[in-house]
Amino acid sequence: MSPVFNPDTFVLGIAVGVLGLVMLLSLIVAYAYDEPTLFALGGYLVGVTLVLLAGRQMRWPVQHIEVVLLILGPAAIAGLHIWLLRKRTTSAADKVLMAATLLIALGLAGLRLVDDSPMAVLASSYGLGTLLLLSWLVLCLPAWRISGPWKWWLLLGHVAGALVAVLFLLGSMDSRANYWPVAMLLLAQGPPTYLALVWRSRLLNEGRLRGLAAKVTDPLTGLSSLAVLIDRLRPAINRAQKVKYGGALYLIAIHNFSGLVNELGVDAKEKLILEAANRIRRAISDSDTAARITEQLFAVVAQDLEDDGQVDSLATRLLVSGLRIESDFLPGVSMQFRVIATNLKVPPLTDVAAAQNWLRGLLGHFGAWPDTHRSRNILLFSNGQIRRPQTTSGNSTF
Repeated sequence: MSPVFNPDTFVLGIAVGVLGLVMLLSLIVAYAYDEPTLFALGGYLVGVTLVLLAGRQMRWPVQHIEVVLLILGPAAIAGLHIWLLRKRTTSAADKVLMAATLLIALGLAGLRLVDDSPMAVLASSYGLGTLLLLSWLVLCLPAWRISGPWKWWLLLGHVAGALVAVLFLLGSMDSRANYWPVAMLLLAQGPPTYLALVWRSRLLNEGRLRGLAAKVTDPLTGLSSLAVLIDRLRPAINRAQKVKYGGALYLIAIHNFSGLVNELGVDAKEKLILEAANRIRRAISDSDTAARITEQLFAVVAQDLEDDGQVDSLATRLLVSGLRIESDFLPGVSMQFRVIATNLKVPPLTDVAAAQNWLRGLLGHFGAWPDTHRSRNILLFSNGQIRRPQTTSGNSTF
């Protein structure tokens, strides 16, 4: 027996293969990225497939199955549109309209099942098109401008699916192959809707990643956030109790920040912050942790310093880094840093609140700079007490 090529069956097989791939990718991506809208699309395709299989097993009339799916399929995609393009607040009237849309779609499907007259055909076909148009205009259009660029693919799938459904319901399009109208409907809806949802999911995930990154990295300077600084500071203080010396904490303030803003203009504020961060970054080693606390306050946690002399040397290097005038951002601009440096031989910080209170106490010295340091820009602490500068050999500089 030689095989016979059937164009309708061949094309239907290709359509089913494409839809199967879309369904599989929707479920895989939805599971990987926890995206409920892709689960909904995959569930919709699975649901239609199960209805077709059940109808074949139960020997339901093919024409009735096709009519029901051609009406309820676009209504289901309309529900997805309403969910994605909904208003910021959903009123009671909107909920009533959603329920009415579903009930009218069910009523149109029921009408075609019990009445196959020309008037019923026209009523169900044009009624479905009018229902989808009005529901979209009332429930989706108000949120169109604030939606992402993925909305165009979503609209393409919705319009294409509704057009295919109306044409087949009217009889303007027909096919001898069973279930071909349903396959065409899904083929018009599935790929564009899948592309829209994947695009939307990618944008949402990028936003989440940026939000997570903002918690650990300052978005302007690239330095660590305050939360990361505290996470590094607490174990560094615990480690300092077990070694001979340990590390140090440096707090850096741009003393002439307001003057520079007045001189260069408000537009230069971000450049000033970025330039200060770059100068601080160049003054420390790769193993040190630098963070931005507020607009003009920075901090550095430096570990493995051997004595007070090395603490003082790094404090001086940080101070001098602000005076450098070579810069790609702000050439010729000199920044007056004020530096508070303290070794980490302090009582362990039991929790985040204790660390924040300790930092807050140190930052308070910027607002009330001690009288003995008014002419100097470095304030040094050792074991919680103000001390005089030391050289690396341990001798006083005074």
